[in-house]
Amino acid sequence: MSNLENLLKVIKQVETTHRGIGVPLSFNILSVLAGQSVFNVASSGKCKTHMIYSTVDGCKVIPNMTINNWNAMTYYELVEKIGLQINKTLLWTVEEWSMLSDYHRELLMAIASKVQTDHNFERMVSVRGFATSISIQNCNLVLMIAIQPFKFGKLMRESDNWNSLANDRFIKMMLINPLQRDTKKYPPHFDLPILRFRELRQEAHPILLKMLTDHLTGGRAELSALNYMNAWCTLNDKDVFTDVDASAFSILYGPYLSLYPLMIYTSDPDREESFHTGPFRIVEYFMNHFDEQEITAQQLADSFHLAQSEDLVYLSSSSMYRHLNLLKHKKILTNNSPTWSLSPQYRDYFENYRKNWT
Repeated sequence: MSNLENLLKVIKQVETTHRGIGVPLSFNILSVLAGQSVFNVASSGKCKTHMIYSTVDGCKVIPNMTINNWNAMTYYELVEKIGLQINKTLLWTVEEWSMLSDYHRELLMAIASKVQTDHNFERMVSVRGFATSISIQNCNLVLMIAIQPFKFGKLMRESDNWNSLANDRFIKMMLINPLQRDTKKYPPHFDLPILRFRELRQEAHPILLKMLTDHLTGGRAELSALNYMNAWCTLNDKDVFTDVDASAFSILYGPYLSLYPLMIYTSDPDREESFHTGPFRIVEYFMNHFDEQEITAQQLADSFHLAQSEDLVYLSSSSMYRHLNLLKHKKILTNNSPTWSLSPQYRDYFENYRKNWT
């Protein structure tokens, strides 16, 4: 990974205080530079909110960027905080999706869908009895949203804007972290170098294109791949994105990005996709107990407080084994009978992560 000093410096800075967060946080930074919206999906206590705090703080030095936190934004607050924006990059963050009311969620998704599609948004509103307007003109919008697995699954099932916005405009970053040892009370810190923005005249690299196609449709995946190539070269002060860069990108971020397509399913082409919340939580459990290496189904059942009464224990047990066998089929877990363990690809990745970064 030669000529990646700036990227490696960011990762190392973060890892000095927050183990296992440096690499996924660096992906958030690249996403901001690439203009790509991201869901950070993880259960509570996984630093996803601190990652957003850190990203916002570190990205304040990026020129021509306006940052707003969308924890409880009304039209009145939009006027107060946003008002008129012209030719800007807008970074809107949600520190925890579950904190938003249904009203704020739908408002955010509706406005964001319009801005991301048209790069414009106009709305007349009444403030203290006076008519005024929200005007967003020729702006690029990046959304960064922290969300828990249950809420993410519900969003996929129930949001009217999922297919029009989230499903095809967001990278879904599965925040797995077996190296975290405690919950920090403060976000990690990093320093961005002075950036010279690149606009490469290259085709989308097939490695990046393949990684992103599972998150975005063909045309958007190609554009996103090009934007990540530009962001990578901007951060690392490079003029050409090489095969070595593509391999480094894949090595660093592949395990996180490849997990999302393994966690979605549909039972019928007529039905929309859903998120495997149960299997993902089991993956998180294995990550949380990384050093134990082998785990029994009973340990999992106890951890998730599955029903123990005689009339329900069979259903609970069959549900657990159904999830475990699904994860085995997707080559995330290995069945050692009677124990289960993470597959070598994940274990090797995080063993190397620990050796190189922590």
